Amino acid sequence: TSSVTHTVNEPAAINVSIASSGIDCNGGTANLTVTATGGTGALTGTGTFNVSAGTYTYTVTDANGCTGSATITVTEPAPLVASASAASILCFGGTADVTVTATGGTAPYTGTGTFNAAAGTYTYTVTDANGCSATTSVTLTQPTLMTAYVSCPGITCNGGTADIAVFAFGGTAPYTGIGVFSVGAGTYTYVITDANGCT
Repeated sequence: TSSVTHTVNEPAAINVSIASSGIDCNGGTANLTVTATGGTGALTGTGTFNVSAGTYTYTVTDANGCTGSATITVTEPAPLVASASAASILCFGGTADVTVTATGGTAPYTGTGTFNAAAGTYTYTVTDANGCSATTSVTLTQPTLMTAYVSCPGITCNGGTADIAVFAFGGTAPYTGIGVFSVGAGTYTYVITDANGCT
C-alpha cells in the first residue's frame, strides 16, 4: 500500500458587522457603517450608508464572489408633540395659568411647565433630550371691561328721596349689586360684582 496526505484550506468566513449612529428625531436619518472581515482579497459592499427608520440587509462580496450578510433594524423615537392648555381669565386685565406638556420624542423635556400669562396668543417650544423640538400655541381671552353706571333723576323737594338705578355692562353676567335704590341727598358708592367675582 501507499498513502498520501493533503490539507485542503479554505478562506475565513466573511463576517459582516453593522454599526448605527441611531436616529435622534422622528423622521430623521441614521448613518450605518458596514464593515467585514474574512473572505479573500478586496471586499465590496462595505461603507457608510444614510438611511431612515426600517430594516436593512447588507451583503459583502470578496474577490472570489463569496458573500456574507448582516441585517439591522433602525428605530426612531415617536413624534414629539407639544400641547398647551389654559385656564380662563376671570377678570379683564387678569392672568391665567398655561400648562405646557409633551409626549413622544426622548425624555426629559425642556420648555414644559406652567406659565402665567395675560390675554393674548402665545407659542411655546418644547425640546427633548436629543434636541428635537415641537411648538404649540394657545390663545387666552378675557371678559370685556366691566363698567358700572348710575341713573339718578334727582330729588324734587328738600328732604325727599330719589330712586337711583345702578346697572353694569361687560364682565360676566349675572351681576350682584345692581338694582334701584331709594336714597336721600348724599354721596353713595355702589360696588357691582359679576359672576367671576370681578368688581
